[in-house]
Amino acid sequence: MKQTKQLTRFLILVFTLIYAPVLLQAQQNVQVKGRVTDAVTNKALEGVSITVKNSAYGTSTDKQGDFNIAVLKGEKLIISFSGYQQQIITATDNFLSIKLTQDAKQLEDVVVTALGVKKDKRIIGYSSQEVKGADLIKARESNPINSLVGKVSGLTVGASAELLGNPQVLLRGGAINLYVVDGIPINSDTWNISPDDIESYTVLKGPVASALYGYRGQNGAIIINTKKGTKDKRGYSVEFNSSTMVNKGFIALPKTQDLYGPGDHGQYKFVDGKGAGVNDNDYDIWGPRFDGQLIEQYDSPVDPVTGIRSKTPWTARGKDNLKRFIQAGILSTNNLSVSASGEKYDLRFSVGQTYQRGLVPNTNLNTTNFNLASTLKFSKKLTLDANINFNKQYTENIPDVNYGPNSVIYNITIWGGADWNIDDMHNYWQPGKEGVQSNYAEYQRYHNPYFMSYEWLRGHHKNDIYGYATLNYKFNNYIELMGRSSISTYDLTRTEKMPFSAHPYGREGGLGDYREDKRSLFENNTEVMLRFK
Repeated sequence: MKQTKQLTRFLILVFTLIYAPVLLQAQQNVQVKGRVTDAVTNKALEGVSITVKNSAYGTSTDKQGDFNIAVLKGEKLIISFSGYQQQIITATDNFLSIKLTQDAKQLEDVVVTALGVKKDKRIIGYSSQEVKGADLIKARESNPINSLVGKVSGLTVGASAELLGNPQVLLRGGAINLYVVDGIPINSDTWNISPDDIESYTVLKGPVASALYGYRGQNGAIIINTKKGTKDKRGYSVEFNSSTMVNKGFIALPKTQDLYGPGDHGQYKFVDGKGAGVNDNDYDIWGPRFDGQLIEQYDSPVDPVTGIRSKTPWTARGKDNLKRFIQAGILSTNNLSVSASGEKYDLRFSVGQTYQRGLVPNTNLNTTNFNLASTLKFSKKLTLDANINFNKQYTENIPDVNYGPNSVIYNITIWGGADWNIDDMHNYWQPGKEGVQSNYAEYQRYHNPYFMSYEWLRGHHKNDIYGYATLNYKFNNYIELMGRSSISTYDLTRTEKMPFSAHPYGREGGLGDYREDKRSLFENNTEVMLRFK
């Protein structure tokens, strides 16, 4: 009996030690009720998060802005909602009336949409994504759109490594061909926009852009917002940006066979490179295997008496022709801008120069860009915005990269065998026939790479201008009238100088020729818009 009483006391003690904290906590728990509203409009806010500080425990408000949560008295509750300033309150058993104030910083998160209209990002009915221009000029691209690679979800940019090659821009699989600068749709290859003048890029996703710009915006649009004025407290700023990048070559070179030389079915003999020998005009590279045997070749010595070529060792002396032919590419950019801002004006002027040297010898591209932007505030109601951008692209030679004998890479890698050495091709005129007959291992289809680079020239000269003027009158806080006129225009001249003895498809005579291709465009958009907020 005595042992039973002792066991009972022991169990009571254990029970007390275990559940005393729980009982104590239950006594201190409070049921917190309250309502959350907008501090200005007193409108109930649904979905406001109420969480216990340093805890994942919490709840949210209903359609009437009401909430109910059980917590320890005196604990801290965090009240948070997108677009509003966060509050921290102490839990009590009284009814809590919480008023949230809008966060001015978050309200500044706006998107420049069609026609240059700025909207709160939270209320637009479509998806968009913004990229700051300052983030894309550190590792610079010659074409600013190429810099968007990997920056926007759903956007695929097939950056072109070619001089003046346009990037392929796809948004969720659909091609984007609409670029809007400060609300102005422009006909552009995007080479005429300086990256240093861009404040931000906004990618409008979906067909919303087509509502105002028609079929061109059916797959979306890239909105470019340019810089205006300065944020410097002194009211003016001078900026100089310079960068130089070196490209050592292609990421990967085409892999070609170098076990067999030119010819067909193991047979080859060079006489004149036009068919007088054995397969010396059919430059398929399945001729004899390179085993050092003696064969008549393009540079074999010729007997001055008989005119017969002697045989020389058949070896793969041009195994790395492409690697030894290409040079390091260079992209050098310099930009100077002067900006000023005041109570009634914002001004910015910039001038930039870009030089790009290609991987193929004697290929380059120069770009000069001028940009002038201004905002004049005549009064609190009347404002004038204006911008003019001039871009000049010029080069005496850009490479042809299409499939065919016009392309240097095509000549070397696809149909160029390892029997000839690229180092022997520097003197691309035959002795005594300078300016008339080139020197190569074949004269029916293909050409000496250096001959193509220094004599077969393709010029490109383009003057590109876009600009606009916008007059905006604000009647009151609710009604604005905007009138705007813009132009987008260019003049393009492309030339080709084909030298004597060049013989591409369709022009096999080898007599040389010269051609010019001139194109021009002028587009004007004028609009008047009445806005009511």
